[in-house]
This record gives sequence, C-alpha cells and structure tokens, in this order.
Amino acid sequence: MLINNNLSNINKNLLLFNSCGSMIIYIFVRKAGSFMRVIGKASLSFFVRILTDVLIVGNIGTLIFLPWVLRFLYDLWLTKAYFQEDYTFMIWFLYVCGMLTLTVLVFGHLILRTIEKGQPFDFKNSLYFRYVGISFLLLSAAFFIKLFFYGTILTFFCAGFFLIFALLAVIMSEVFRQASLIWEEHQLTI
Repeated sequence: MLINNNLSNINKNLLLFNSCGSMIIYIFVRKAGSFMRVIGKASLSFFVRILTDVLIVGNIGTLIFLPWVLRFLYDLWLTKAYFQEDYTFMIWFLYVCGMLTLTVLVFGHLILRTIEKGQPFDFKNSLYFRYVGISFLLLSAAFFIKLFFYGTILTFFCAGFFLIFALLAVIMSEVFRQASLIWEEHQLTI
C-alpha cells in the first residue's frame, strides 16, 4: 500500500489517527525538540521577544502621536454614534492604559530575555510577573472606572479580562518564585 511505502521511507515516524480513523496525520519525530526549540537562540522565545520589541516600539509611537490621531478621529467622526466619551477623558484614559500596556510589554520582554538565555527560573522572573500582575490590576481598575462614566459591554469585558490576567500573573509569580528556590537548591547540590 501507499501508506506502508511512505512509512517505510520515513524513519519511524509517528502515525496518529483521529477518533474515526479517517484522517492520517504524520508527525515527523527525529529527536525530541528538533523542530522547534523553546529556549535559546533562534527559538520560540526569541521570536516572541522580537514580536514584543515591535509591539513596544508601536506602543511608544502610539503614545507619542496619540493627541493628533485622537483629534483627527474626533473631527472625522464627530457624532454621538462613534464617540460618547469626552475628548479630555479619552486622552487621559488612553495615556494611562498605554503606559500600563507599555510596562506589561517591557516586563514581558525581560521575562522572555531570561528564558532565551536559558535561565527560565531566574528569581527576577517572579518579580517581573508580579509587576505584570500589578499593571494588569491597574488596567482593570482603569476600565472599571471608565465603566462607571461611559459604560459599554466591551469596557466591561476588558475590565474582567484584565482582572483575570492580573490573577494569573500573580499565580505565575508565585510558581516562578518557588521554581527558582528549587532550582537554586538543585544547583547547590551539584
């Protein structure tokens, strides 16, 4: 059969079937981690860090040009259907959220940098996650404040999501703190 010939040509690849057995998916397994490295140079953490760097530059550019862009949008769509918020409120809200987002991105960059260097259990990562959690908590508070003045469903969902992200970041902070302590003990026993 064609499948058996292909399997014999491919050195011990893993063949998976879905629950019906109708679809065949080949996963080429040469050795563990040969296709995608997570830690190190030219790895997943490296590419995500580069993406984070691009987002940091975009965030800074947005914060610099925010007054002009927001004024242009208010002049272009000066109707109650698009903007219910006051211009002054909106500029302050966007600056606060932009600065908090910038802090999340910078600490994310620092976390990815230590992971890229092969030190994921560095004690600094637990502190970085704690700062990310605080930033997400402040973002959630900003959206809850906006909810009281200009309530929309999207504002409510953003406030809830940022609160969940804050809690997850605090949990990750504790996980990385305990992992760094165990890693230090492991390094001392060797």
